[in-house]
Parts: sequence; C-alpha cells; structure tokens
Amino acid sequence: MRTANHEPRRPAARSGPAVQQAGVTARIALAMAIAIGATAHGATATFQEGLNGYVGTQDAVVSQAFPTSGGGGATVLGWDADDPSNSGMVKMLLIRFDNIFGNGPGQVPVGAQITSATLTYAVYDTGHYGLIHEVLVGWYESVSWNNFGGTPGVQPSEVGAQVAYAPGTGGTQVVNVTPSIAAWSANPTANLGWIVMPTGVDGVDIYTSEYLTNPPLRPNLEITYDAGPPAPTLIRQPYLQSGSPTSMTIVWRTDFATSSRVRYGPTPTQLDQSVVENTPTVDHVVTITSLDPDTTYFYDFGTADTVLGGGDANHYFATSPSTGTATEWTAWILGDSGTGDANQAAVRDAMLAASAASPPELFIHVGDMAYDSGTDLEFTNRFFAPYASVLRHTVCWPSLGNHEGASSFSSTQSGPYFQSYVLPAAGQAGGLPSGTEAYYSFDFANAHFICLDSHHSSRTPGSAMLTWLASDIAATDQRWLIAFWHHPPYSKGTHDSDNVADSGGRMRDMRQYVLPILEAGGVDLVLTGHSHIYERSYLVDGAYDTPTTAAGHIVDPGNGRPAENGAYLKPIDLASHAGAVYVVAGHGGASLGGTGTHPLMCVSEIAFGSCLLTIDGNVASLRNVRSDGAITDTFTLIKTPPGDLDTDGDVDTSDLALFIDVLLGLDLDSDHVARSDIDQSGQPDGLDISAFVNAIVFPI
Repeated sequence: MRTANHEPRRPAARSGPAVQQAGVTARIALAMAIAIGATAHGATATFQEGLNGYVGTQDAVVSQAFPTSGGGGATVLGWDADDPSNSGMVKMLLIRFDNIFGNGPGQVPVGAQITSATLTYAVYDTGHYGLIHEVLVGWYESVSWNNFGGTPGVQPSEVGAQVAYAPGTGGTQVVNVTPSIAAWSANPTANLGWIVMPTGVDGVDIYTSEYLTNPPLRPNLEITYDAGPPAPTLIRQPYLQSGSPTSMTIVWRTDFATSSRVRYGPTPTQLDQSVVENTPTVDHVVTITSLDPDTTYFYDFGTADTVLGGGDANHYFATSPSTGTATEWTAWILGDSGTGDANQAAVRDAMLAASAASPPELFIHVGDMAYDSGTDLEFTNRFFAPYASVLRHTVCWPSLGNHEGASSFSSTQSGPYFQSYVLPAAGQAGGLPSGTEAYYSFDFANAHFICLDSHHSSRTPGSAMLTWLASDIAATDQRWLIAFWHHPPYSKGTHDSDNVADSGGRMRDMRQYVLPILEAGGVDLVLTGHSHIYERSYLVDGAYDTPTTAAGHIVDPGNGRPAENGAYLKPIDLASHAGAVYVVAGHGGASLGGTGTHPLMCVSEIAFGSCLLTIDGNVASLRNVRSDGAITDTFTLIKTPPGDLDTDGDVDTSDLALFIDVLLGLDLDSDHVARSDIDQSGQPDGLDISAFVNAIVFPI
C-alpha cells in the first residue's frame, strides 16, 4: 500500500516568491535525481502526444457545471473549486497515458524496476495547486460528471491514493509520479490515470494533448527504469511436444541461459495460469499438466520476468481428445524436407492453403528434416525456422532419418535430434513405455501411433525394439493402428527397396522383420520417407519377399476412391492380416527421382508435396497435396462395423432400408446379404434383427 504525501502549508491565493523558489529548488533536485538514475540505469522512455509517433494521451474534465461534457477535444483544461465563479461547483482534471508498458519500441518493459517518473505540464492560467490522486475506474475523453464511475460526481471509492501536488504557478511544472508508475509497471491494467482535485477557488488551466500551436507544451510523461539484464534472443521459436489429453510440453531456445515461464489460459488476453522453471537453460522445456482433454489454450512464453513472445491468436495448443474418442482430426505427413530451399517452402505453403479451413492437429515427420547431416545449426535453420508458424500450435511427432543419424545416436540418445525433441519414452502420451526416445508410441483420439527407428536400432527378431513393438500392439484397443518410420519397405524412387545393398539393407529388414508383426496386429496405415518420391499402395498384406511380388498380396486391387473403385474396407477391430496401405512421403523438398514402378503401388508421382490424413470416426482418408496446390491422389479406408451394409463406416437408417430388403428377399446383392448375416449363422434371418437394432442404438 502506498502512503499519501503529507500536505504542505496551504499557499495564499497566489504563490509568493518563497514558494516559487521552493518549487524551483525541488524541481532542480528532482532533475538531478533523474539524471543520476538515467546514468546508473541508462533506460528512459518519454511519452508525449505526437512525439516519436506516440498516440495515447487521454485528458478530460468532469465538471459539475457542465455535467454531460468532458471537454475531450479542448486545448486547455484544468481544475477549480468554484467554476463558474461564485457557483461553488467543482471541476477536476483527468489525465492518462496509455500503451506505455510492453515490449514494443519505446515502451517500458512490464515489471521493470522504476527509478523515477515525472509528469510535466505547461500552465495556461495560474491559480491554486491541485491534489493528484490515482483513478480507480475506467474512463475515456468522452467522460462526463454524470457518467464518471457510473454515477454523477466523483465518489471516494473511485479515487485512490494521493500521489503528488500539482503546482498552479506559471510556466512548465514537473511532478513526481514515481509511486504510480512503479505500481503500474507490475500491473499495467491498473493504469487508469490520475485525477487532479482543486484546493482553492482560483482555478488552474493547462495545455492538453490536443494543443496544436506549440506541441512541446503538451503533457509529457518521462519514465526512467532499470532495464535489468538484456532480454535473450530467440534462436528457436516455441514448438509443441508430447501432447496428451491432459498435458502439453512447450520448447524454445534462447541465446543465453535464463529461467523459463509459460503463462496460459482460455483466451490470448486471459493467461491466468503459469508454470515457471527457475533453473537457467538455453533449451527451455516447460510441461503443463492437469489440463482438460480436447481443449484449446492460448499461451505466452519467456523468462520468469519477461515475455518473449505469444499472447496472441497464433500461439495456442489443443490437448488431445480423450483416448478412444471418435472425433474428426487431421495429421500433416511430411518427409525428406530439410533443404532450406524454395521447394521446401512451396510444399509447406501448399499444405497451409489446402488445410486453411481446418488446420492439422498433428505433424508427423518421417525423417530427414535437417540436411545434410542433422547438425544443430541445420535443425535450427532448416526445420525449426521454416515451420515455426506450424510448430507453435501443432504437436510434431518425428522419426529419425539417416541424415539425422549422421550426428545423432540412438544407443546413447545423444546428438542434435535427441537434443531437439521431447518424446514419450515413458509412455506419457499413451502406449507402453519404450524406455527410449528412438522409438515410441502415442494415442490420439481413436488412433494408436507407433514410431520406429529404422536407422540405428536393431531390426532383427528378438531385438529390444521389435519385442517392445509386439507388446505395444497387444496392449492397445484403439480403432486405428498407424506406424511410421524413415526407410520404406516398398519403393522404386530414389531408393530401391528390392536392392539389399541400398541403405544397408534397412528397407529389406523393415519389410522382412517388422511388417509381419505390424500386419498380424492389424496395422491400417504405414507412413515412411527416405525415397524422394510419392508412392501409395493398394490395400496389401503379406508381401515380405525380396524382390517384392504382388501376386497374392493385394487385398483390394482398386484405387480406394469411393466414387471410382470404392473405398478400401476393413473390419471394425484391428483384425490380423486384413490389409494395410503403405505411403512413401519422401517428396517434401529434397531432389526427386526414381521410376515409380513398384508392383504394390497404386499411385506413384515424382513431384514435390506432402500428405494430409483425416480420420473421422471409422473413416480415414488421405490427400496428396502437390507443391503447386493440386490434389493428385486420394484414397479412403473405412472400418465397417457389423450391420454397416452401405459400408460408409456407421450403422444408420440407410442401412436399415437395405437390411429390411435383404430379409424380405428384395435385395440379393451378395455383399449386402453377407453383411446382413450379423450373427454369422450362414444366412441373414430374424435372429440378426436384434443384433442390427443393437448396432444402430449402440454404434461402435
């Protein structure tokens, strides 16, 4: 609590020479103090309407004689205890300087230690001094006696502590307002300005911020403050990691070690919760817990004392939906992108345009994000910088590529790749703990994702990674199973998966040793990169031989498009060996090539791009977005529950009509008949009715 200054001896109607000299002496002493403070701390901010582009001075009066006017446009305003003369009515001056705190040019940093602050004004008409108090209610220049604070007049509850005296003598007056500015530095929203109350019947007028003849006579606020140590520079903008239904990790990097703080809340201007890490570091990792599922939060970030960024509509994160929730969501699939050139940027921009109406919730990178060797600087310049606008609000889930593997090592979890990411080795985002960030799993909505390390970790049967993989699949009961890693099991791009010498046999190993585990577990989609091409398979299963053959391994030879050959269909659960779609998304920016003639591939395209995967309940669809914005491939994969006769992923009234026609013998379509036999008795009959009704009432 601030204490009001003691009131000086009341002057005569006009200030005499002694009082004037005292005022001069005080101003000289104050000026010397300001000069000393400025020398010691070296940071001064000056605010005067029109000076250096500043706009933000508010000045008005509340006049008992003119109760509906605030005089906001007047060039002179003031205070008086008797206005008009012999009326006994009072007039009070209001003044405020807006936008003085912040991180912008010329502003005072929020929380800065205030050394001194002075309010300077020029007297137009001399008279009795006034008492300067802080205002406790909001107001603008349209204010009036009748509406100030909501009731006529100035109530005691609407003004705060007395801060200073306002001299009414001629010339320029300097008033010490340090207590107010010091308090407002810690809480800028409390800056509601000052009110000057009269002490006598001889009124005073001063020039206002609207005075045009001589602008330097406008009110001036000068603040000297301790800037403290220099603010750190951001080397990497914030990026999201290891999101879950109840937690989120925010990471950023500064040029020197500082404390870390994230403030967050429901709107950009209501960041009412915070997490602070006081240990100085350049790689800042702040994990927020106890969040609500499927909820959007806005945030800012910085040191314990200084905001470095955020607090706007672009800095937000959304927690994952509760595990198992059948909601719609989208993932961006990108690989082999980290060139730092125009091709990389075009791929990014095409994705942003294609998903503008519904931005992705996830960012899946299938490796080679930092050419040529995955060094720390390459990561900063070729991954974190190009994707900063995405990473600040979309969780990135990476996999280790061979170029990252040149400088990072899975056995020790060391190097720039592992330094950059915070991945759920302990199973904190769903799935079984892997004990390593080289490979991991996580849940999102009704999908289970598995990221494998195809570069460093052992890929042979009985290895730690494959043992964990089998256990992780066995433990999940999610609707969708999606795996991703770097080296593709099937490709005829810049790498040939049938050439055992290519990439040290890694593609062969993933095909021969990993795919049998995944396909036995019911995998639906496998995403890879490495080969600089776009390739998308048919619905396939069991193709583990070298060279790969298609015969007997294509479950559905169609193109997977509902309007053409029809969507790919699978059972509702993770059925073993029911088929999977394999996507090579290595076309994110690195030089393209290959033949695109793999026998399992339905579509191949040698062009830059990326993929958008959307899952809505039981329906998954993928789009290939070329760098010029064209959508050059799509397919749909539908999980069909019992009773889903029209194979659209749910059981509803359209299925009911078909079901009735089948039972009545009016619909002899073999697929409809087979799907109407819900109890698998060999033919649809009355015994299937109960199961069908149950499927409509309790959809899965």
